[in-house]
Amino acid sequence: MIKSKQKSLEQSLPYSLLRLGLACNAKCLFCNVPPELYSLKEMLTHEAKAEIERLILLNKDIRLDITGGEPTIRKDLPGVVKYASKKSVKVIQVQTNGILLANKEYVKSLKAAGLNKVFVGFHSQVPKIHDYLVGVNGAFARCVKGIKNSLELGIEVILNPVITLKNYKGLPGYIKFIKRNFPQIRSISLSVVQPRGRAWINRYLVPRYGMISPYIKEALSLGSEYKLVINNPYCGVPFCIGGWYQYLEQCVEYCENILKKRKISGDISVSQDKIKAAHCVECDLNKFCNGVWREYALLYHLSDLKPIRRYNGKLRLYTSNKGM
Repeated sequence: MIKSKQKSLEQSLPYSLLRLGLACNAKCLFCNVPPELYSLKEMLTHEAKAEIERLILLNKDIRLDITGGEPTIRKDLPGVVKYASKKSVKVIQVQTNGILLANKEYVKSLKAAGLNKVFVGFHSQVPKIHDYLVGVNGAFARCVKGIKNSLELGIEVILNPVITLKNYKGLPGYIKFIKRNFPQIRSISLSVVQPRGRAWINRYLVPRYGMISPYIKEALSLGSEYKLVINNPYCGVPFCIGGWYQYLEQCVEYCENILKKRKISGDISVSQDKIKAAHCVECDLNKFCNGVWREYALLYHLSDLKPIRRYNGKLRLYTSNKGM
């Protein structure tokens, strides 16, 4: 593989994860963590530092992703970031709902400690929809302020909207909102609600993939127009939904599998988490795609999944009903 091509694919791979705990200051309706786990013991500061050491031993060039729960509610977060920075971790990212980033002095302390990226759950450009999904009144205004604070202080912001039945129609408008209000933002990770944990309890929020497909397709087209990189994470959708097969280098599963970062298989079932439809064996991208969440298949028929075939060097959806 050409080195530049490999580097491009590697940029879409997930970071090394440091999960500090599951405590949170929001009540997101789409949270995929089982409620009974919320009270589990939080990682102590010295344990977090030891885990950073372990991750560095596994990969000296790690890109560190600090997550929770909500890591910004911890008083020791700046210290944890500083420790990673002193250990020469060049990329340090925090996953956050953005609420506490509304305090600019706090953001300054994270920046001074060595934080250079935030991965912000900003779920709708409509305040009442964002607040509803997050379960906190006023969350929209504080998240927007947090995004602005981060950008003003030179911290890169990657947005992570979670697509649900409540916000999918607004997705193209969301992309336009970001372009208009936050032109410095260059990357969005387009998640779709994962039907597990609290999200399974609130499974009315899980949209059928065929329903959201045209809105994702329009969002991807706008992203290309605006030079805004939109990624399809592991919590995204199969390549046949929304035209993702035309943006494979922006699909985490494709990048993982083509670089053999995960075990791949041509079987119908490729992991414990996800499954495929029987007709997926007809797809030319079958070995690079892991399918849908098992729980999703309990809610909807998998007829929305269509094989992708290569015609005259170009990938296209296979529209025949054969084998479906």
